[in-house]
Amino acid sequence: MATQHKRTQRCTWLRYSFCCVAFLLVFGTIFISHFFITFRQKYNPPVDLKSFYVAYPHKYSFLLDQPEACKQHNPFLVIIVPVAPHEVEARNAIRSTWGNDSLVQYGNVLVLFLLGLPSGSDSEMQQVRIQQENQQHRDLLQSDFIDSYRNLTIKTMVMLEWLRDRCTQASYAVKVDSDMLLNVSALTRMLLSFIRYQRNYITGLVWYENVVIRDPSNKFYIPPEVYPYTVYPPYPLGMCYVISMDLPAKILHVSRNIKPIFIEDAYIGLCLEQLGIAPTSPPNTAQFVVNPPLTYDRCYYSELIAVITGSPAQLISIWVDLHKPGPACKVENHTLLD
Repeated sequence: MATQHKRTQRCTWLRYSFCCVAFLLVFGTIFISHFFITFRQKYNPPVDLKSFYVAYPHKYSFLLDQPEACKQHNPFLVIIVPVAPHEVEARNAIRSTWGNDSLVQYGNVLVLFLLGLPSGSDSEMQQVRIQQENQQHRDLLQSDFIDSYRNLTIKTMVMLEWLRDRCTQASYAVKVDSDMLLNVSALTRMLLSFIRYQRNYITGLVWYENVVIRDPSNKFYIPPEVYPYTVYPPYPLGMCYVISMDLPAKILHVSRNIKPIFIEDAYIGLCLEQLGIAPTSPPNTAQFVVNPPLTYDRCYYSELIAVITGSPAQLISIWVDLHKPGPACKVENHTLLD
């Protein structure tokens, strides 16, 4: 009888111990889960997916426009330079260098600057200066979206709208960043070298298999919920690309089905993929340069079509040197980019 009683006590104790352990495990799991959820919410707040898209399509209007520019000049090539409102120095550097090329002067090439609305405490004064600048040069396009890095895709789509609606006379269009040194003559020669006018054509420094950034600390971060694939479709870098004039309308049409991400050149790649159009590398990719050599070489620069510069002053300096009298290259060094 005593033995049976001891066994009963032992079973009761074991069941009690098991219940305690089970309770502690469950409670511990709940506590730890709650701790990590709280920690993640505090230090890793939920991602606002809307912030990775831009407000497009939208009925944007032009506050400053040059609606008759293409009709008046009937250009072979129209160059659009997206630029921030306050970057007057960059615009003036282009106006005094490649934007004043003889092909521009004769009307074969048209150069226009595209900007959005200024922001900040001095935005009203900036707008006054922008209007005065346009009265002097008549080369500004300004739309009514806030000009910012996150709105570059809006800027690009507005550019395409302007080309579709205002410049069907041109054969090609170029989007080029304001820090680029552009060789207008070399670019025109490249386009004229084709046997026939190109359609569904977009070229520049094409990136293939560009990996989608998943690091939230990177400014190019895109979460999987916004774009699920690991690589982007091919697209030309936004620094400088050329398009045939049939493409603006096609890209704008297909963009209605693709939510626009803030990375503007990658978004163009998404639209091209939907259209079934592959970007084409230029005849000589070495003529489009992202990272030029640290040491300036006149011969090397004379062969380029588009190259990034460090400042408006550097752009002017290189341009002036390239246009000095005398050959740019010694005979033995003229095969640099062949």
